[in-house]
Amino acid sequence: MSKFTTLGVVPGTGGTTIYTVPNNHAAIVKHLSFSNNNSAAKKITAQYYDSKASAYYFIAQDFSIAANTFVNLIDGNIISLNTGDKIILTAETANTISALISVEEIFDPLR
Repeated sequence: MSKFTTLGVVPGTGGTTIYTVPNNHAAIVKHLSFSNNNSAAKKITAQYYDSKASAYYFIAQDFSIAANTFVNLIDGNIISLNTGDKIILTAETANTISALISVEEIFDPLR
């Protein structure tokens, strides 16, 4: 059984967790986008945290988003996640970028 979830966040300059896979679930990130509502270009870093390996991996590092624009980082691809995995965002400047993530969560009582 699966369900779809969409969450939004305005990340700060410290790591901001936008999504964590709940217990007994796997998840597929179907959409990850950023909107820069500032008059200047701003950078954002997106990371994947693998809970099993206790390791962080960059999805995008210091990714520059032009002023007053929107960008879809996933763009037709997917990211598969397991229980406890996270997507973490860090903005160059707080309160300048809005982020949106859409995931499909799959329940698995054996996880």
